[in-house]
Amino acid sequence: MRPLAALDAEQRIAHIRAKRWVDYPHAARVLGRLEEIYAQPRSERMENLLLIGQSGMGKTTLIRKFERQSSVVIKGVGTFRLQPVVVMLMPHDPTGPRFFSQLLKAVGVPPIDTFEVGAPRESTVLRVLAELQTKVIVIDELNSVLAASPRQQRRFLQLLRWLSNELRVALVGVGVPETRHALLSDDQLRSRFMNLDLPEWEEGAELTRFVTRLIWSLPLRGPSPIDSPRVMQLLVGRTGGITLGICKAIERAAIAAIRSGAERVDYGALQSQEVWDGLEPPPATVRRRQRSGRG
Repeated sequence: MRPLAALDAEQRIAHIRAKRWVDYPHAARVLGRLEEIYAQPRSERMENLLLIGQSGMGKTTLIRKFERQSSVVIKGVGTFRLQPVVVMLMPHDPTGPRFFSQLLKAVGVPPIDTFEVGAPRESTVLRVLAELQTKVIVIDELNSVLAASPRQQRRFLQLLRWLSNELRVALVGVGVPETRHALLSDDQLRSRFMNLDLPEWEEGAELTRFVTRLIWSLPLRGPSPIDSPRVMQLLVGRTGGITLGICKAIERAAIAAIRSGAERVDYGALQSQEVWDGLEPPPATVRRRQRSGRG
């Protein structure tokens, strides 16, 4: 970080605001499970994964990293990019046509109305995904299916089962804890999904290592004594253990430290109200912590 720390204030602040990857054990565990899903041979009964975590825990960041790691580029006369992993956003209205439109959008196919008149969406999706050699379809915000009527939910789940069987692809559903309810009405589909939780942070060595690595990635010119138990208690207490809140608070404190000339983040810097404006833990997280006596 030394060359970056030598830049002027605004350049360093821009670096702090940019996206970065900081490894930690739960992330490695999730990526390992995703690799297992990816590596399985094609079969009539693929093993699927349901990744569950509170909003702000970094689920989307993890699946995008998995997508990048699995990308394949073939160079020859032209450059052709296969998509063995396709990440799509669940439509707010979980109908077949909307789902297929989102899926085609995720692989860069033009809107369906540009195709020949009468071309079935199902056949288009099957053809495109086969050409791209897709092995895994990741559906982010799968919990959106809960907004549909029970009948719509059943039809959509049947659609997912058909797609998996027809293409012999694995499915990865991503969403908040309520997402589990989306699979309860389809016994066959539920039995094919393995649940994987991305838990909120708790005080301890893993959080300390994560915060330390995050500080190392910031271009501050002075050492930041941030690995004390009271700092960890403050971060968990104010964020509910949500990754986004922890990262945002530290980044805001680092930006303030650059502007003030302090060049360090410590317990005092994290007590500033400006650091915490708008950062509140989800109500469900607060309730769980209160019930467990950690609130």
